[in-house]
Amino acid sequence: MKATPEQAQRYPFLAAWVAATIFFGWQFVQAKYPPEPKLNGISTLVMLLCTVALLVSIPNPIRSEPSQNPTKTGPFVLLILISTGILFLIPTRMDKPSFFPLLFFALPIITIVTLILLKQSLGKREVLYAFVLALLAGITGQGDGRIPFASPALWSILQIFIVPTSLLAGWSILRYTGLRIEGVGKSRFLSDGSSAAFKAFLSGLLIAIPWAFINVFVAGTNPEAWALRDGWLKAWWQPVLALQPGIAEEAWGRIFLVPLFFLIFRQVSQPRAAFTAALYMVGYWFAYLHTPGGWGGIQNAVVLGTLYSLPLSYLCLYRDLETAIGFHFWIDFIRFAFAFVLFNG
Repeated sequence: MKATPEQAQRYPFLAAWVAATIFFGWQFVQAKYPPEPKLNGISTLVMLLCTVALLVSIPNPIRSEPSQNPTKTGPFVLLILISTGILFLIPTRMDKPSFFPLLFFALPIITIVTLILLKQSLGKREVLYAFVLALLAGITGQGDGRIPFASPALWSILQIFIVPTSLLAGWSILRYTGLRIEGVGKSRFLSDGSSAAFKAFLSGLLIAIPWAFINVFVAGTNPEAWALRDGWLKAWWQPVLALQPGIAEEAWGRIFLVPLFFLIFRQVSQPRAAFTAALYMVGYWFAYLHTPGGWGGIQNAVVLGTLYSLPLSYLCLYRDLETAIGFHFWIDFIRFAFAFVLFNG
């Protein structure tokens, strides 16, 4: 039977995934801690090829067709530049202990205002599912020792507010703009049931294997750096806490923020171009939040955004939420597990 065009698109990624998994797996078992820097250039190139193959294998579901709102190139570019400048300027001008509390306490307010303004009806099933995911993020957030600006209890409570409002507001924007019908930002659970959602989560774990390996290598070979970042891992069960960022960051960082900026950009652009611009802008900004900041942070964000944030954005918004959660969870889980063994083995 002849392969469909969509199936044919996946073959290069399958080949790249196998090659990257073997390459990084070999490195992983060779070292007591991440390999020497001389392998970093090769590792980055292999991961870049695997990343590009993944992005190509996930088609954009938004139809490219004439609309009543043709792209106005000048205003569109200007709006992107202004939005990008604001996004990057705020965390640059504020230190992290000041910026992140502002962000996480402001997000529920912004999402609730969005829900009120759009006046979209919410299905009971999606509301229940959003709160179930929030509960999982809240429970796992209770044991997270990485948050300097909030106690574990407060961090756990924040998830109960941020996760459901972000999911519901993001889905409401996608429904309001018609993109939800096209399959953007869909939940496999809501569309196909729990069995399909679980399979999607497992597929996310499988896809993430080479990214999970290189996430260990990215930390470098300095044990002191590892201790500073992941020295809080003391119990064997703590790697499971990776479920919290896996759920929460997909909710607010992709399901909500990307459609929110799409809502702004589509005023001067066709839907497909507007959504692509929002996805890439938010993706690299999200990566920037994981850096120390400043000019060096922007350089790091280009690498992190390309290798990690864009694959997650494509999986979450162009495939489904559950695959992205599995992918995100596995990347952090492997790093947490490695750190636990490194410091407690």
